[in-house]
Amino acid sequence: MEITPFIPYKLLLHQDRLEAMGRGELVFPISVELDLSNRCPHDCPFCSFGTSKSQGYRQQNWVTFPYPRVLSLLQELKSCGVESVTFTGGGEPLIHPQAAEILGAASANGLQWGLVTNGLLLSGEVAHQVARGATFVRVSLDAGTDATHMITHGIQKPQLTQILHNINSLRGLSASVMIGASFCVMDANYHEIETAAERLRIAGANYLEVRPTFPTDWRGDGWSNGLTPEHLDSALSTIATLRAHYRDTGFKVIGMHERFDSALLKSAPKAYSKCRIGPLTTVIGADARLWHCCVQRGQPFFELGSVSTRPFHEVWETLWKISGDRSGKIDISKCPRCRYDGYNELLEHAVHADGLHRSFV
Repeated sequence: MEITPFIPYKLLLHQDRLEAMGRGELVFPISVELDLSNRCPHDCPFCSFGTSKSQGYRQQNWVTFPYPRVLSLLQELKSCGVESVTFTGGGEPLIHPQAAEILGAASANGLQWGLVTNGLLLSGEVAHQVARGATFVRVSLDAGTDATHMITHGIQKPQLTQILHNINSLRGLSASVMIGASFCVMDANYHEIETAAERLRIAGANYLEVRPTFPTDWRGDGWSNGLTPEHLDSALSTIATLRAHYRDTGFKVIGMHERFDSALLKSAPKAYSKCRIGPLTTVIGADARLWHCCVQRGQPFFELGSVSTRPFHEVWETLWKISGDRSGKIDISKCPRCRYDGYNELLEHAVHADGLHRSFV
């Protein structure tokens, strides 16, 4: 079994919270995704939260998180027992004018933190803060050449070579920070997985994580699939070849097979009856609104409240005391396939139904 940061079994490391959930007790999140900005200089056609063409959630909330509130919010999250924060989007987190100071504040508050970025601004003081304090940084790469990167990221000038240079410079600042890149595979780039992996390895990264795009047409953003069956087969074959090729080299190519399976089964019933992930992780948007999950940012039913003027613990406690078991109120048949599928299968079949027979080793 390959151990990576992406397997849902890591939930089992938080047995205390899982047991508290089972008893119906209030549980604060293990981790929080925090959007520093909804703005982004890239215009990826598969973006889950809006493009210049669709004018979706991000473009309708073209905001940046107020700096003073971010600082106090980080303190509140730590005091509630939140273990980690991922600075992500939304938009591009490093667009925030005080991004470096915010990353430093996360470290100063004793939070573990990671960064998901397009990589172009991963330099200067930001890079130094990442080198000093981040658990990981993951760059949205999605290409192996500048020309294809311009297509997949909707930009007019080449940037990929500069992004790889930034990764290499960051490696020079820290030997310990986990540096990776994601590769959302589609018809436009499936043939460049190998090129991306090798360029990334040379730059000093630890891994390339390859996954399919999820459709966004259900929320009006126009991306339906992006990967024909023959190209899907080619991508999976390439991933298998590269996993073997890089074995024992210190660099990994990680195929997100669970997500490939979800993409293939997008019209099939889900293998769980409820979305139970809500108490364990949440998303705070750049406008300070809380969302049940990253997939449903901007969908009114999934808004949990706002921490714009109220402390996080107060909003969280009020939410769960009033709503109780929110998982029973979500119609999962109307939800798209998403990154939480594996977590929900684990929670239902391994934790609640004891499908692992926990007392037998």
